Amino acid sequence: MPLLYIVLALIAVGFIGWFVNRSSAFPQNARIIANIVLELIVVGIGLWLINTYVPMAASIKAILNIVVVIAVCVGVLQQVGLWGQLVRLWGNVTNHRFQQ
Repeated sequence: MPLLYIVLALIAVGFIGWFVNRSSAFPQNARIIANIVLELIVVGIGLWLINTYVPMAASIKAILNIVVVIAVCVGVLQQVGLWGQLVRLWGNVTNHRFQQ
């Protein structure tokens, strides 16, 4: 029964994503925020499914969770438009440190 709820939730998320991106009534900022929230829901459901139903060592699960969280953070920063600024800032900090 929980698998049916998960499938229904993913179908609802897909429908909401389709509606938000196809409708011209939503401003661009609202679309970005809605897409971020929907992405977080899908990734969270997927990670929960993997952690619950895929048998693997605890250390591998921890590494997988860390990699997924980092990837989601990078994706959110890219969608918001802060990733390029963060990379430039990191480059300035590391180049400044090595030049002294």
